[in-house]
Amino acid sequence: MDALRNVLTRSQQQDAALGHFKVADLVLLKAILAAAVEVGVPVIVGASEGERDFWGTCELAALVKVMRQEHGIPVFLNADHTHSLVKAEEAARAGFV
Repeated sequence: MDALRNVLTRSQQQDAALGHFKVADLVLLKAILAAAVEVGVPVIVGASEGERDFWGTCELAALVKVMRQEHGIPVFLNADHTHSLVKAEEAARAGFV
């Protein structure tokens, strides 16, 4: 998978935006990925501390990893609205950018 920095640089050069979408449930995650695949663009999936508590941080990261591999597009995870170092480290260990 391409590094986020490369995707951001390429998006800037093409005057394109890189979408960031929050995921509260599996339906939203599948819809985000389906739209990204249809349009052929990378995407950022954001999950707040509360959403990561609901999903399970490692579980969400594993699910996104599988979907990334199945669809062949860059999908990045953002630990959105993280309020503690402990939660930031947990997200980083799980594979969030």
